Amino acid sequence: MFKIKIILKTTMKETLFLYLIYLKKSFSFFKLNYSIFNLPKKKKLYTLNKSPHVNKTSREQFELITYKSVIVIQILKKIYAPLRYIFSNLPKTVSLKIQKI
Repeated sequence: MFKIKIILKTTMKETLFLYLIYLKKSFSFFKLNYSIFNLPKKKKLYTLNKSPHVNKTSREQFELITYKSVIVIQILKKIYAPLRYIFSNLPKTVSLKIQKI
């Protein structure tokens, strides 16, 4: 028995939420033991000048919020076929990182 840790990262909260619902259904269909943890969101603030020449006081600020979730899967055998099927439907806005524990 070994564990796989999967880190999902995105800037769109709804996409992550819908993909987690899909993963829960897929894991239950393949009878995999899993646990899901939502990590705190990170905010990054970007400041840009509106006009590059004269007005330094006129600036615009943008905020980028990143959402993360961690999934830990316990697998009894080294069967990767269900995992390939599950992660082949990854949305474009979600990045995926897989680690073996």
